[in-house]
Amino acid sequence: MTRLKSLSTWCLVVAGAMVLALAAPAFGACLVGDSDCDGTLDAFDLCPGTVALELVDTTGCSVCPCDGPSAGVPWASHTAYVSCVTAVANQRYLSRLITLTQRTAVIKHAQYSTCGTTNIRCCTWSKLAYGSMGSCAVMAPANCSFPILRKWAENRGTGSCFYNPCSW
Repeated sequence: MTRLKSLSTWCLVVAGAMVLALAAPAFGACLVGDSDCDGTLDAFDLCPGTVALELVDTTGCSVCPCDGPSAGVPWASHTAYVSCVTAVANQRYLSRLITLTQRTAVIKHAQYSTCGTTNIRCCTWSKLAYGSMGSCAVMAPANCSFPILRKWAENRGTGSCFYNPCSW
């Protein structure tokens, strides 16, 4: 085990970790010591359990949280939420902090989400079979039912349908 012999060395390690957190949001691969794979090491993560494909700041908290732009204030609309995510994703792409593929995935995640609406994710299956993949759609909770859709339906709550969360 290597010991850090001076305060300045420790400060460099901390600064390096913070730069990595800002510059390398995790998309797929996790850093060692980053349990929620958001690109911020657990030691510095003030928001553990960040949802996949969320753009986070150096503290590990979402830049455009699904609940709203600030505590207790919901998004005016789904469009307002998607606009926030798109603006941040474009800024990070132009700054070369994320790739075009990552930018596209983040924006699709926002577009196929329930953020800024009262809708939910509804998973549907033509027939129930263990291990089967259903279809995910964002809709009003009352519409997510067998009598209306004429197929098996399950309310999966809020979130995004990108990537499809409907496996049985």
